[in-house]
Amino acid sequence: MTSICDTRLLLTFKFPPTEDVRSKIRSLVDAELKRKIIIPAIVIAEYIKIAGRRVGLEAALAHISELEARGASIASIEREIAVIAGRLLMAHPVVPIADALIAATAKVVAASYILSDDSHFKILGTKTSWL
Repeated sequence: MTSICDTRLLLTFKFPPTEDVRSKIRSLVDAELKRKIIIPAIVIAEYIKIAGRRVGLEAALAHISELEARGASIASIEREIAVIAGRLLMAHPVVPIADALIAATAKVVAASYILSDDSHFKILGTKTSWL
């Protein structure tokens, strides 16, 4: 079972709003890493943009490296993903490009779901899982 990591998952994992969420998100990430978790390249860019402002570039990169060391893999934006994302955006122009790329990655790798509570993925017809 493969899952796709959304930026929201990384941000909640590293900056949980409550202790309860911290516990739930850590359990979720641990379980998903035992299966297979893929981080789309666009998620890394978004994460660095947001987390890097809070903790600095090096710390944000260390967070990604930590997940890779624990078994997460990175998915590049290949032509097939870009084309699928473009088709999704044509049909749903209000959806952010990053979300279309994440959904397209999920389709290409035949992921079971995206780890997110972002409603854009439902618009795109992609299954999600969250806390």
